[in-house]
Amino acid sequence: MLPTPSRPVARLIALGAISACVLILTGCKHRHTDSTASLDVPMPAPSVGSFGVARFAGIPAALKAGRSDIAYDHTLTMTVPSTKVSTHFTHLRDLCLGMEGCALVSANMETEESGPGEFTHEARISARLPHERIEAFLKVAGAILPGERLDDVVTSNANTNELDLHGSVTDVERRLAQLTTYRDRLEALEGQSAGRTDDLIKIAKELSETQSALEAAQKERADLSRQIDTEKVTVTYQSAREVVSPLRQSLRKTRQLFMENLADLWVFLVQVIVWGPLILLSLLVLHGLWRRGWFSRN
Repeated sequence: MLPTPSRPVARLIALGAISACVLILTGCKHRHTDSTASLDVPMPAPSVGSFGVARFAGIPAALKAGRSDIAYDHTLTMTVPSTKVSTHFTHLRDLCLGMEGCALVSANMETEESGPGEFTHEARISARLPHERIEAFLKVAGAILPGERLDDVVTSNANTNELDLHGSVTDVERRLAQLTTYRDRLEALEGQSAGRTDDLIKIAKELSETQSALEAAQKERADLSRQIDTEKVTVTYQSAREVVSPLRQSLRKTRQLFMENLADLWVFLVQVIVWGPLILLSLLVLHGLWRRGWFSRN
């Protein structure tokens, strides 16, 4: 029979076995990390100024009114402080709702997580306004709000598209004239065929189809007129990218690493609580069996 190990040696063996098992369990967790390093390189800020508003105001309202069948579509992108995106958005939206002739097409805000504890905000407003209201609307869109500095509001992109709708308008008006004339002739034939049932049925069906086509053409003409008589403006507010110093970058990485290690410690403690008693009980049973000679060669 093999000699029974002393009590201190048995305790040391049991402690070593528990530690080894816990380490094996914790080693089963794999952390998946991105193989490419993320470098927070500060992006150069665009030049400050109201060149976007100036571009839109470059075509006077009187000249626009004189250029018939031209549709204007403006897009303006501005960078503002992260905490001021919603303020600019609300200010411009309320202005449109209270301005005569301003039709709000859409308004939405988005928030996206760009990194651990970092969020980017974006707000977009689309509206249709008469020619003479464009300049006033854009001045408010690029205005500096209380609490902001001159370089806090930056125009990063401004674009104006002109679309000649002369061909579309001419085509719709031609179809309107043809359909109107055809409808009038059908109505005249309907009055002349008062006693013939078959003819009345055919004329009524043709008249209904002609009237539907006429209403569709009228709706298309009204939509073209709206595009010509008003201008669409889309203003986008984006949160400014924060310029982070190397020291702050190191502090952020240190904080992130500390939180990851704290999470690993918590997982380790949970595994010890779950598996520790079971492993300890198994070692005690094995130790008792050893002392009873269950593992002896005889």
